[in-house]
Amino acid sequence: MPNIRPLTASLSLLAVAIVGLTPAVYVPRVEAQDPPASTYQPGFWQPIGRFDPKKPVKVKLVNNTDLALDFDITNLESMPPDVVAPGESAMIENFGNNAYIMVYPDNATPSTPEQSFVLKFTVPVDARTQMVGADNVAVITVTKGDVNIEERFYGHRSINLQPTGAIFFY
Repeated sequence: MPNIRPLTASLSLLAVAIVGLTPAVYVPRVEAQDPPASTYQPGFWQPIGRFDPKKPVKVKLVNNTDLALDFDITNLESMPPDVVAPGESAMIENFGNNAYIMVYPDNATPSTPEQSFVLKFTVPVDARTQMVGADNVAVITVTKGDVNIEERFYGHRSINLQPTGAIFFY
């Protein structure tokens, strides 16, 4: 039976030499473009705005409907559900930088399909940076809208503030 130990040792030494002599591969750091790439596609997966996650964020909920709106932060037990009257606003603060804020009509049940509506949220942001106001206040205006099947818009019910500073509406 032939002795294969010298052959195994030679192959191991050859493998170490090849790996050791292989040049390191440099991968350049890629940063986001400003403005976004031409392949940018708007959609629900894109944040509609941003806030500075290093500063306390506040949400000013503006009710531009003719109905009282209930709102609640789903992951914060210390804040009870609240109501904002038609034409009024409410400031939501001291919740950190991560929240799901549910907004829904207070006791609004349409009696006919013609009376059906959805809630629509908007937030003004800087056109270039997509950031909310200077004081890190996201002013979210709630209006009534129609269901638009062609555009697949069935209304908003939730405001999602993420620890990264992204703001989403669902």
